[in-house]
Amino acid sequence: MPLTLDDIYSQALTLPDESKESLAERLVAYIEAHVEPEVERAHIDEAKRRRDDIRSGRVVPLDGPSVIAKARRIVGR
Repeated sequence: MPLTLDDIYSQALTLPDESKESLAERLVAYIEAHVEPEVERAHIDEAKRRRDDIRSGRVVPLDGPSVIAKARRIVGR
């Protein structure tokens, strides 16, 4: 009987932290190498559109800590 995803996950949790990190990096590298070209193109186009919006002044970027603080105020934390 083949291992289930839950079986693999449980076994991965028993690995030393360095091995967990290596496994995660390898999985991400695999996923990145197998992205559909049209999906990658859509992501690049969106990133360029957002960059252009910022450069033109149509959008004002916010820094991460400010966004997190505002989100915490909204959810009451």
